[in-house]
Amino acid sequence: MIDDRVKRKERALYWHYPHYGNQGGDPSSIIRKGNWKLIHYYETNKNELYNLKTDPSEKHNLVDVYPKKSNDLFGSLKQWLDNVNAKYPVPDPEFDAEKRKEYERSVVEKLLPKLEKERKNMLSKDYKPNADWWGSAIE
Repeated sequence: MIDDRVKRKERALYWHYPHYGNQGGDPSSIIRKGNWKLIHYYETNKNELYNLKTDPSEKHNLVDVYPKKSNDLFGSLKQWLDNVNAKYPVPDPEFDAEKRKEYERSVVEKLLPKLEKERKNMLSKDYKPNADWWGSAIE
């Protein structure tokens, strides 16, 4: 058993998601160090910074309030991405900003409510998956 009095060296955690997700995720990379979390979005080349201790729901972007913290974390993130030879997303020459806005509206108005309804159904005490759970029925 590890003695709680022993301090462990703080280490950063990293995520790299260089593509769009089927549930609305955008290409991004993330670093979490201590209570701080920085998200870099490739599409807009913007960062978001959150203090997870005071804002666990990530509602208050602090990138402009703590520019040094933001820059330090972004520098560490870029260094890690270089060290692991990360593959970066490339711009789509056929990208259409209006189509993207419509897609984002669709995610908010249709997809997310549908997923939430499915999630609530799966959490109900009477839920039973069907025979073709996730399309995995064996014939």
